[in-house]
Amino acid sequence: MLKTIIRLLREKLFLPTIVTRVVEKAIEANGSAHAAGDIISETDTAGKGTPWIIQNAAKKKGGSGIIHKLQLVTEVESQTFRTAIQVYTKYPNCELDDNAAAASPVAGDEDFFEDEILLPAMISRGDGSYSVATPGIGNLPLAFTCDPDSRDLYLVMIAVDATGFTATERMILKAKIEQVDTGAD
Repeated sequence: MLKTIIRLLREKLFLPTIVTRVVEKAIEANGSAHAAGDIISETDTAGKGTPWIIQNAAKKKGGSGIIHKLQLVTEVESQTFRTAIQVYTKYPNCELDDNAAAASPVAGDEDFFEDEILLPAMISRGDGSYSVATPGIGNLPLAFTCDPDSRDLYLVMIAVDATGFTATERMILKAKIEQVDTGAD
């Protein structure tokens, strides 16, 4: 009972924590760009692709939060493609290999698939390109509750439009998250 009272007081008296989490990957293009609907990940070797993992998205295991902003930056100039970011609260079972056709969420992922964020078309400035989704754009804000044994989010990036890069390039995904003080102690 005392723990519950303290938790309720804490939630009412303290402002939420706003954090920025960054995930970076070297994207393998292998001489060909991504087609519309392709997974964007670090390798096209069968079974070796991984999701983009936002570590410590929640304050506690099983905690909740709200994604308020999602930003994607690449070192490649003149990019104008859009991307979709699927958000999962557990490691997904769907296709994760680079350049493979996206087919997600798959059966078995529905319990931990939160939703999809659509980043608008990239804008090119100088030697790089970027895209930003904010509240009212791309399905944000997006609330989530992590798996009871985790503080992390697992993202699957999909090219909505064909990409134009043909060499390995670095991509940076940055999320601004409001951490809500819930979950296991």
